[in-house]
Amino acid sequence: MSNRFFNPFIGDNYNLGINGKRVLVVGASFYCTSVNCPFFSYCTNEKTKDSSKYDNQCPDYREEQLLLSDEPKHTIENKHRAYKTFSKFISKIIGDCDYKEIWSQLAFTNYVQFFVPTKDTYKRYLSKRDFNAFIETLSELKPHIVISWGTVILDDMRQHNDYVIDKDLLEQNEYYICHMRNIPEVSHDITLVSGYHPS
Repeated sequence: MSNRFFNPFIGDNYNLGINGKRVLVVGASFYCTSVNCPFFSYCTNEKTKDSSKYDNQCPDYREEQLLLSDEPKHTIENKHRAYKTFSKFISKIIGDCDYKEIWSQLAFTNYVQFFVPTKDTYKRYLSKRDFNAFIETLSELKPHIVISWGTVILDDMRQHNDYVIDKDLLEQNEYYICHMRNIPEVSHDITLVSGYHPS
């Protein structure tokens, strides 16, 4: 049984990668501000942490025949500000490319596996399910590099992560880079790069 609720966005050229390296971007969370929705208090409940019952029930999404679980894809397609900012940054590294071309080379998901009730992500929203979903995503997508956005998810992704092989070097590289090894179904090391949220 999958721990994931959100289906990662996978660009058409993800497997070609950037300079031959597959890159997965991991944000913190998706949030909902539709407080008048009849499902809001259940879908964003920080105790149950489970939006899956409302996957095809959300009034905002149902009108367009969209699923909540496909939010990574919807977010990329809607070109929210943070995603445009990040694509401009990546464009400086790999050469002048437009938004669509940049994201065609990347995969994206968020760490927290339910819709949170606030724009900010708090540690109380995180659960073991999120870490297990993260590992499932790594096993499936087999990225060479994972770029994380924001700081609230870093302890889960690095310090409390038994797959990280060089925690002792984090201080030396100002806590920006570490590596994971022995992820199920992944035969190579994965580099974790942390950055501030692009918004």
